[in-house]
Amino acid sequence: MPKKKVTETKRKMPDLTAILGEAEKGQKGSALVELDTESLTKSIPHISTGSLAIDYLIGGKENSKGVRPCPGIPRGKITNIYGLAGAGKTTVALQTAATACEDGTCVYIDFENEVEPRYAKALGVPVTDKSRFMLLQPETLEQGMKLMVKFASAGVDLIVVDSVGAGVPEKFFADPGGQQQVGLLAQKWSQFLPIFKKKISDSKTAVIGISQLREKMGGMGGFGSGPTRDAQGGNAWKYYSCLRMMLRVIGKDKGKEWDGMQQKIVETVKGNIARASLDKCKVSDSVHHQQDYYLTSGVGVDNERTILELAMKASIVKKSGSWYSWTDPSNSQEHKGQGLEGFRNLLPEGWLATMFNQVKPYLSENGEKGSQGLEAVESNAGDLEDFDKIFGDS
Repeated sequence: MPKKKVTETKRKMPDLTAILGEAEKGQKGSALVELDTESLTKSIPHISTGSLAIDYLIGGKENSKGVRPCPGIPRGKITNIYGLAGAGKTTVALQTAATACEDGTCVYIDFENEVEPRYAKALGVPVTDKSRFMLLQPETLEQGMKLMVKFASAGVDLIVVDSVGAGVPEKFFADPGGQQQVGLLAQKWSQFLPIFKKKISDSKTAVIGISQLREKMGGMGGFGSGPTRDAQGGNAWKYYSCLRMMLRVIGKDKGKEWDGMQQKIVETVKGNIARASLDKCKVSDSVHHQQDYYLTSGVGVDNERTILELAMKASIVKKSGSWYSWTDPSNSQEHKGQGLEGFRNLLPEGWLATMFNQVKPYLSENGEKGSQGLEAVESNAGDLEDFDKIFGDS
């Protein structure tokens, strides 16, 4: 028998606009995100970390137009930086603050009370200009959270929390030894971050949360399976961050200098060689990638040393014994020096930018900046309504 012909009926398309209008009745604003095709060809709005190596790491692969998705800390999103001491967590945060304050604002919430203003100033942070930078040291975790909400609502460019595990919940003061204190800090962050994430998405405020690595509670310690250390702040900072970066020391940056007491040249430790690894990255394709960088004591991330090392790997700077040489492409002049520091001191003005362009154009321009000064922040109780419902009864 001949097969019966099946006629396909055209599926009726729903009116999406009408459905959205019905669903949004009673809401303050629309949930619809307008996508601009022009914005898809640009980098995500971001703030440079001040480290060429870390910006390059986060940036991701270039598209057909030579643009990297996000060469820096993304705006309107949460970034979690964690690791052991000495890897530059606070240094990277302060350098990012310095970049943000060039034509914007930053609030640095120092729960640990450890930020050194002189070091921050050396990194370029305008520590004495309260209209651009504020260093805050709240007494409790909840007080710090309220400050985060208010400043994000005001449109601050960057908020840094150092560190997320150092804030003390108010309940702890009432009953320091009580059973309810176990996991209390992690619980508070778990309640707060989903609300706060929406707030910074609207204001385009970049947020950096710094976490220390600590031994896990309970378990089998070194005899069990899996990691024995975990980052502070509970799982909330893992779940709600779009960028999660681990910093760790992989070696010492040693050099030689004259010691007047011993009347001879001695070997000294100038700083650390550190490695940044991306455990989570929703702004580019760089997840699980890593990049090394140099931390010089009292100076911060040493971009010059980083570029020199990259240039040597690319044979742009040539090494023969203890001699280093580089030919300036702008005038074909060769620069040669003995020892890395001696060679570095002989390089002409502007060499860093020239050599950096030779190695590779890693970074695109920063995203849009600009907001009102910190002193212009006004009290707005409406911004804290959701916060007080959750945290008001401590």
